[in-house]
Amino acid sequence: MSKGVVTKVMKYTLRYIGGCGDFHKMQEAVWKLQRQTREVLNKTVQLAFDWDHRSREAYRTSGEYLDIVKETGYKRLDGYIYNRLKTDYADFASSNLNATIQVAWKKYMASKSDILTGKMSFPSYKSNQPIVLHNSSIRFSTEKYGVPAAELTVFSNALKKENGLSTNPAFEILLMDGTQRSIFQRVISGEYKHGQCQINYEKRKWFLYLTYTFEAGKTPLDPDKILGVDIGETLAICASSTSEWGRFVIQGGEVTRYSKQIEERRRSQQRQATYCGEGRIGHGTKARVAPIYATEDRIANFRDTINHRYSKALIEYAVKHGFGTIQMEDLSGIKGEKDFPKFLRHWTYYDLQNKIEAKAKEQGINVVKVQPAYTSQRCSKCGCIDKENRKNQELFCCVKCGFKANADFNASQNISIKGIDKIIEKEYNANIE
Repeated sequence: MSKGVVTKVMKYTLRYIGGCGDFHKMQEAVWKLQRQTREVLNKTVQLAFDWDHRSREAYRTSGEYLDIVKETGYKRLDGYIYNRLKTDYADFASSNLNATIQVAWKKYMASKSDILTGKMSFPSYKSNQPIVLHNSSIRFSTEKYGVPAAELTVFSNALKKENGLSTNPAFEILLMDGTQRSIFQRVISGEYKHGQCQINYEKRKWFLYLTYTFEAGKTPLDPDKILGVDIGETLAICASSTSEWGRFVIQGGEVTRYSKQIEERRRSQQRQATYCGEGRIGHGTKARVAPIYATEDRIANFRDTINHRYSKALIEYAVKHGFGTIQMEDLSGIKGEKDFPKFLRHWTYYDLQNKIEAKAKEQGINVVKVQPAYTSQRCSKCGCIDKENRKNQELFCCVKCGFKANADFNASQNISIKGIDKIIEKEYNANIE
């Protein structure tokens, strides 16, 4: 089974070589762009939302949505947004400005339905956003500077002239290990293609997030062999198949325990901020709340790491056992559902699903989303659907046939059945009649 094109990202440390003269002038100019990147991202989302809001209002009054071409002269809204922002953000190289707009535009469009129906708020971007580089804005070289290097088209010509910057900045790419070296060499040789990249300033260093793609090979997976994946509270992940003996399990609670620790520390820091020392007071409100933001970042980073680890382990299990299809509950849009488990409304479940999908694609595994209704109440042995089957968070006991199992395992068994949505709908309707 062909896996298609795989996209990955590698992080590299950068060291300034030259090209823009004085390092401090160059860095000040890049910092300016980094601040403006956040503005562009947020304004893109705002303009997109405003347009959709006006269009929906027009439909309510006239029965017709606004025509994008007639109203703006552009075939697509992202083209109109670029035209609105290009004058105010003339410091960007034009290709990078467009690439930055596309980042926010695609994220907005992916969540548009949930945003417009009030199930989630529209995306917002915090400070210190990475600068987005179009793939044409980065050139790699090993010979020109005598070291692995990248020339970055970061600034517009007008900004370079204004700041006395001669050409584009060049950075040495520090190859810290064999994996980084191998990937860079494959990009240079053309075996891997580099795509849109990012640079970011973190902990007093510049970093390059190099996006690269390659054609994956083949692996012997059976698309008719389905692994059902349930995300639960007692078990963070429980995966099984009706066609296979055994199961894949990751115990839950790791994220919750860590979050509680950090949240308690944050509450303590919030209390301390009211009577903090002169060192923090002297720098204003930002300095007072800085430790609070730091704890938020720690929780987010921990969740991200955990989701990477969980998804990697799951996909390794699927490949090892030859599963060509993974089925999961469709959790999009459930954030506001009152009857859905509270931990799933706040945990980064959607991010975990995205990571599972991305890693599954790398291995050529098909991912199917099923409707979550009644998968936790249905007996995977006899098909009986009854809310009394779920005795508590951990135990499933069928009131009809007496089948007992871990509740998350039972749910994963249901989810692993092909066409389970239609099966449940038929069974539920039959029970009502």
